[in-house]
Formats: sequence, structure tokens, C-alpha cells
Amino acid sequence: MTAFALVPSQVPGVRHPVPPSKSEVALADDIDSVAGDQVVYNPPPSDASVASSSSSTRRKKKNSLPRTGNLPDVHWRAISMSHLRSHPSFVPLPPPSMINTLPTKEHARYFRQDSWQWDYLHTGRCTTSQAAAALGFLEPKAAQFLGIPRSLQRGGFSAWHRLQELSDDGQSLDELEHILCEGRSTSDNDDVVGSWKPGIHDWRPGAKESERLWIPASRLIVGPTRPKPFPFSAKYLPNLTYEELHQRKLYLEHEDQQSSPSPMKTRMRWGNAQEATSILTALNHFCGEDKETTIHEVGMCGAGLMDDPLLRGVKIGASPDAIICHGNGTVEVLEVKNHCPFVWNRISPHFTGNATSRSSSKKKKKNGKKKKNGKKQKGKGGDSRNDGDHREGGLPKHYLIRDFRLEDRIPPVYIPQLQMEILCMGDAVDLDSSERSKCESAVMVRQTATRGAVLLRLKRDEQWIEDMKYYLGEFKAKYCDTGTICPDNFFWSDDKNSRYRRFLQRTKELSESVEQVAFIDHGRIQRMVLERGVGGEVPLFLDRVHEEE
Repeated sequence: MTAFALVPSQVPGVRHPVPPSKSEVALADDIDSVAGDQVVYNPPPSDASVASSSSSTRRKKKNSLPRTGNLPDVHWRAISMSHLRSHPSFVPLPPPSMINTLPTKEHARYFRQDSWQWDYLHTGRCTTSQAAAALGFLEPKAAQFLGIPRSLQRGGFSAWHRLQELSDDGQSLDELEHILCEGRSTSDNDDVVGSWKPGIHDWRPGAKESERLWIPASRLIVGPTRPKPFPFSAKYLPNLTYEELHQRKLYLEHEDQQSSPSPMKTRMRWGNAQEATSILTALNHFCGEDKETTIHEVGMCGAGLMDDPLLRGVKIGASPDAIICHGNGTVEVLEVKNHCPFVWNRISPHFTGNATSRSSSKKKKKNGKKKKNGKKQKGKGGDSRNDGDHREGGLPKHYLIRDFRLEDRIPPVYIPQLQMEILCMGDAVDLDSSERSKCESAVMVRQTATRGAVLLRLKRDEQWIEDMKYYLGEFKAKYCDTGTICPDNFFWSDDKNSRYRRFLQRTKELSESVEQVAFIDHGRIQRMVLERGVGGEVPLFLDRVHEEE
């Protein structure tokens, strides 16, 4: 079977920029004010100008964007993954239907994370979503030791149930190929149009090929109309329209009529919708420092890992959000976390019984105290709750805006995810190339809607990885193989010198010892902006879209 690379080695415009045509230069000049975050092109006023501004102007600006509402826009200024795949510094994966053969099981990493093949590979496999649970980190005592919030504590049953499933371990390579490769099921003829053939490395996104989504910064000429170099790796051309905002509002209003608001569902949707935008933040930072750096799309890594005695038959897998390939050959996995700005309004009629670990009796007692004191209470965290009107039309609004405070640390609950991604990444980005570069670190992007983003680096820790494999093997042997439901605190030991307590202590140390790569100011994050000629900022809530328009 001929070896081939499923990942394109180059996207036009990255290393060999083409001189821009006159029409492209004119287009770029014409859209300068709407091709990135508006704050970039309008620097913050000086202290003197701020001091001289009238109080009425400040009050008007403050009230222009409401910080409470019923219709949170989870797609707020988000750039989609389909558009990111067309970025000149982003190396995309081909559509699953174009892959018609698997030289090795590890080649399954070339199936996109939005494909059914990626879902199939999870069966019976301990992936990063189950690792913390299988390691006992989400049990009460271990979680308290690590400082994991109660909202994330869910025990080990989900991991136990996952590992009870039959994985693809018993399947031969040919059987796995027959299941996953859609191109092969169409025809075995290599001349079939649309199938992925060995030796082809120039696949590009076919959707909206006629639409120009990006203009590389290298093709934007610095001149009288552009006195400074463009601040991002490429100029993003599509703009957000009020018609699109209106359609989102109609959808949310319809959904609100069908079911009660769900803060948990809102947080999950925000994270998914904003993922590509956070990847773009990392791309702009690293490609801005080194023009040879590229960001690669990746599926699930680890399907081809050899059996390890410590794992006792546990099949593992990890799906980083992307891979960073630096110009010097260094490889890092990239993981992004989008902190949702929408939090539950505690005076909302839908608050009771939603996404909280407190009992209803405690909430009633607390509410009773508030009424007794007769004072308006602010929520914890200071900037995580908002002063002002929380009601609309006499009814409390469902959501408030939280200004998330970024920290230069990675919460301990994410350490298993990052270390497993480093392990499963291995030593190759292009599996069909002879070049090898062992992954030695992971970069996490923690991005907010109002307070910018922070990029953190976690180094590979071999001893921690060995302990992780050991306890995953213990979990399978003691509970999964015997069919015994794991009890509470199943790995915990009161002996501070025990292996497990040392493992937990090392997890805390890794959490605090990360390197801060960069802090990205809110105005330096590239997002979608309003269509040309429309002023104002994009609201986080869609309640007043017609008023804004």
C-alpha cells in the first residue's frame, strides 16, 4: 500500500505570497475599518481625553450595550471553522469522504472532529473527556484536594461505562478501514472523482471557493491609507449583518418558548461556537512571531499506540483542538477554553433547580435573609454580577454578563487532558513523512468575551504520564474488568506519602508551574465585525437587536 500524506503540506499564500492585484489593494483599503476588531483601528483615548469627556457621553456609552438579557448570543462575533480552514496559515484536514484508505490505525487522526468517524473512534476508548474521572480526580476528596469546583464533580461512572464498551482494538486494519473510509465504500477504483488518491497534497476547502475569505497580511501594502502593518496574519473579509442577528434572535425566541433557559447548555454552545476564534488567536500570535509557523487541524490521536503494560489493555485517545508546527520544527498541541460570559440571574423565575449544587432549602434560606435585610445583594466575585436594572417589562432577565478574571495557571482538572494529548500526539504531524519531532508541550488558550485571552504552556512530565497510565490500568483492572461499580473516593488514601497522594500533589504543582506565553488584550483578538457603514458594537444579547438597528 502506497504511503501518502492526507494533510496538505502547504496552503497558497503562506510561503510564496503573490503580489496583490490593483483590485485586491483597493478592496483591502476599502474595508480597513471592518476587517478585524474595531478596537485595533481605534486606539483607546488618552487619560486627558477620558477626563475631559462629559458624564452624559460616558452614561450613553455605558448603556449602549446591555449587560443583562434573555437571549444570549453564543455565536457572538465568532469566526466559523469552515472559514478558518481557508486561512493561509491554517492547514486543514480533507473531507472524510475523500479518505479512501488507512495505511495505519494512527491515520484515523485525519478524520475531522465534526465527522461520524471521529465519534466512532470514541467507542470503548478512554479519551480526555473521561481521563479525570477514571483517575479519581472528580471524587469528593480528591476534588477537594485539587480545588476542583463541585459543579465538575461527577464521579467515575461515566468512565466506567465508556470502558465497558467494545473498542476497535479487536478489529484488523482492513476492517477498520472498511468501516471508516467512505471513499472506499463508493468504489475501489482510484480514478473515482472525489476520492482521496495517494500522492495528492493540494486539497483546499471546496465550500465557497469563489468567495475570498482572507487576504494575507503580506499582500496588504503599507501606504498613506495604511500607515502601520496589518495587526493580524490575514484580513478576514466577511462581515456580520443585522439580518443574521435578527435570524439568531428569532431562533432563540422560538427555543425559549419550547423549553426553559439552560445555563449549562448556553455554556456548552458558547464553547463550541467560539472554538475557531480562539484557535485564530493562537494562530495570530505564533504566526506573528514566526512567519514559518502553521496551525494544523487534527482529529483523534492515539488510535495506533502500542500496548503498554501499565495500561492493562486500556485504549486511550486524545483530540487536541489543533497542532502548532513552529518554524524551527518544534511541535505543540493546542487546546482552547472559552469562558462563557453569560451567568444565571439569581432573581430569574427560572433560577431554582438549574445548574447549581446548592439545595433548594439553602437557596430559600438565603433568599429569605436577603429579603429580611431589605438590601440589594451583589453576587460573589465583584465583576461577575452587574449593578443596574435586572428586569425587563417587570420580569427579571435570565442572564447577566460576567467579566472573567484570567489567571496565569491551568486548573488541575485540565492537567490530565493536556498530558494525554501530549502523549497521544507522539512524534509526527505528517505520518507519511520521515521527519520526526516529539511533542514536548501543550499550549492552552483561555479566552474571554470582555477581558482578552491568555496563552499558557505546560511542559511534558514523564513521571506524571507514567502515573496516569498506572492508575488508568488500575481503574480498568479493578472495576471495568470485574464489572464492579467504583465506590466513592476509590483511589484516595489518607497516607500523605502514598503514590496516589504524591500523584495529586504533582498535579497541583504542574497547574501552578505553567509558563505564560502571552496575554492578548481584548482589542487584539480578531473577530467578525458589523457590516460596512454600520456603527456601534455588537451586543452580547439579542433582546434589543431591532432597537440597535
